[in-house]
Amino acid sequence: MSNVRVMIVDSDSRQAEALSEKLRQHENMELISVASSRESAIKQLPTKPDVLLLNPDVLKVSSLSRFLHSIQEKTPGTRTLILTKEIPSDDNAISDLKTGIRGFLKITESAATVSKAILAVHGGALWAERRLLEMMLSKPMLLPETLQAHIPGLTPLTNREMEMLTMVLQGASNKEIADKSSISERTVKTHLYRVYRKLKVKSRTKAIALLSH
Repeated sequence: MSNVRVMIVDSDSRQAEALSEKLRQHENMELISVASSRESAIKQLPTKPDVLLLNPDVLKVSSLSRFLHSIQEKTPGTRTLILTKEIPSDDNAISDLKTGIRGFLKITESAATVSKAILAVHGGALWAERRLLEMMLSKPMLLPETLQAHIPGLTPLTNREMEMLTMVLQGASNKEIADKSSISERTVKTHLYRVYRKLKVKSRTKAIALLSH
């Protein structure tokens, strides 16, 4: 089994060093870089980490979805775990998972748990509390890497476009999407037009057929 390549993005040097030490305790973990800012992290993405451990405080005014979009553009295979002192509320956690992160890892976790979380995410799983996973399973969501697997070279969708496409695949009508998203049906049509153009299809039916294989 090849080593899992890990990048830490954390402006707290003590936290980053403590996490680095936990990674060093496992032979199958390779710490390839530590970045203390969003800009530094993006510059180091060409190293192609398998898993990125992110303290969202690093992002400051920049949004999480914007940062993840940059990751998807530069290294689509990288999966991101959020480093946190406390697991966010269910609504916030689900929102983050929709954005494309793969789970939440408490900074205080043991080296064994850190390793287990990284391996799980690297293997394609989500790392989150059971109730969140149950909520996810009750209403499956489309993840960026799923799209990339279906359509290599696809221009990344924005967070809003991912939400629209997910609801289309769940069978929602334009009116239902508009009601749920608190936007007009005309705006929904505009978003979906852009989605279909990126997918290189001309209709909802063809988009569903493309992603159902």
